[in-house]
Amino acid sequence: MKDSREKIFAAIRHGLRESKKFVAIRNDRSPLKRILNGGFASLFEKFNSELKSLGGEAVVFDDEKDASKFISGHAGERLFVYDEALSGHEHLIDEVSVPVSMSSNFNFGYDKRDAAVFDSALSSCIACIAETGTVVTSNNMRLPAALATKLFVIAESRSLIPSLDDLFKDEYKDFKGSNLFLISGPSRTADIEKELVTGVHGPKEVYVIFINKNE
Repeated sequence: MKDSREKIFAAIRHGLRESKKFVAIRNDRSPLKRILNGGFASLFEKFNSELKSLGGEAVVFDDEKDASKFISGHAGERLFVYDEALSGHEHLIDEVSVPVSMSSNFNFGYDKRDAAVFDSALSSCIACIAETGTVVTSNNMRLPAALATKLFVIAESRSLIPSLDDLFKDEYKDFKGSNLFLISGPSRTADIEKELVTGVHGPKEVYVIFINKNE
C-alpha cells in the first residue's frame, strides 16, 4: 500500500516539474452558435427562457419611463442605485416611487448593517449570457446588491452575448474591475433535508431590464 502511494506521489511530483502551459482553443463551432442567429430577438428569447427556468425574469422596454414604472411596481421599500446603472439612462429613476439612495452618496466606510436597510438594488451589467441566463456584473460596493431581496439589472442590447466564451473576446480584454460576479437567477441553496431555500446568498428575485430606446 505504501509503495503504491509513493508511486502516486512520485507521478504527481514529476507531472508538476514537467508541466507545460495549457493553451485553450476557442471553440466557435459550439451547438449554440448554430442555433442562434446572433440577432437580439433570438438571443433574448434564449436568455429569457434560461433565466425564467432559474426563477428570474427579463423584460424589454423602449423607453426609461416604462422601465421606471416596472421598477416601482416590483421594488421593495428602499432602493439602492449604483451610479453606473444610470449611464445613458439619466432619467430612469425620476419616477420611481420608493426612496432612492445613490452609491455616490454612500460612505465607503459602510458595514453590513448600513447595506441591509436596502431591500432592492439597481445595478448595471457587463454582459448577459444567453446560453445560461447569466448576468455578469462588477460592483465595488458589493454588499448592497448581495443583501438586497430584489435585484434589478439594467442591460443594453449590445451586452447580450451567446455564450461565456464571448465574454473573454477582445471587447472585454481591458476589464480592470476588482471583482466579477456571474449571477444565474435568484440565490438558491438546499439544507440537509433537501428543502430548497431562495435568497440565502443573494437576492430572492432577479429582474434584467433591457432598454432599447427604439434601436
